[in-house]
Amino acid sequence: MALNKELWLQTIQEQLFKNDEFLNVVGLDHSSYVDNRTVHIPQAGSNPTISKNLTVFPAPVGSRTDADLTYNVDLFYSQPIRVGIDETQYLSYDKRSSVLSSHLKKMRNVIGNNTLYTWGGGVPSTSIIRTSGTATAKALAPSATGTRKDATLEDFFTANSILDMQDLNPADARYAIIPANMYWALINDSNIKKALEWGSSPVAPSGKVPMISGITLLKRSTVTVWDNTSTPVIKTVDDEGTPSSPATSDNLGILIVSESYVSKALGNIEVYTEDKNPTYYGDIMSVVVAHGASKMRTAGEGIVALVQTA
Repeated sequence: MALNKELWLQTIQEQLFKNDEFLNVVGLDHSSYVDNRTVHIPQAGSNPTISKNLTVFPAPVGSRTDADLTYNVDLFYSQPIRVGIDETQYLSYDKRSSVLSSHLKKMRNVIGNNTLYTWGGGVPSTSIIRTSGTATAKALAPSATGTRKDATLEDFFTANSILDMQDLNPADARYAIIPANMYWALINDSNIKKALEWGSSPVAPSGKVPMISGITLLKRSTVTVWDNTSTPVIKTVDDEGTPSSPATSDNLGILIVSESYVSKALGNIEVYTEDKNPTYYGDIMSVVVAHGASKMRTAGEGIVALVQTA
């Protein structure tokens, strides 16, 4: 049966970010600005000066120089997969659908990883805070040993204070993308637990906390990993967004962002197939997705990293 590429492309677009909630709701969507492999965003120049009780006329005339914010999208290639006659006897769409699902599941995870490390990379030291809770071994980076301090309600107050001082867009929603094990440790904070006791919180029956201090929590299995230097540095990652130099001293990090100060862009999606390959006795298929992400300000405004304390 011949492959319906249009159906596959539609399915990819519908499912690509299905299970990575933060990619659906956090950040500006620049997909419509993708020009080949580059995103072009017009940036307004500096604001005019303001004078009080002006007495000299004509007033001096200034000018505004606008800029073009650009960032490239990356091409993510899935490994070609063979669907052979020996696997299904008769090639079926169900088999191809299963193969597509596995491609998308891995693609979602890899794109999500790369997006988070792009947003978190280069955050200024003034926007990095350390967790201040009880030291436990409940939430550790994959290679880490020992204990780390839990995040607390007070830490989220501090993050809000940092963002408030940056004079961000007041209409912006704020989001915390948080590793799952740090999330469950966080709600053990005594100040948060009080709101859950005896059904005093509308989310108490589920035991889930959707928002802290006006910051919406988005849980993910992994977010970012940082080193343990005095001013933490986000780890370097490989193509799949996995830290490439794991250490026992590594720390997990939460990214807290103001929604219009980060962006992402989905470019072209291509499905490649070769039906009835005579060498492989089956069909070969793979997927290429163009996707990019960026901070919206070179100085990193609108992003706070909450990193564990050893």
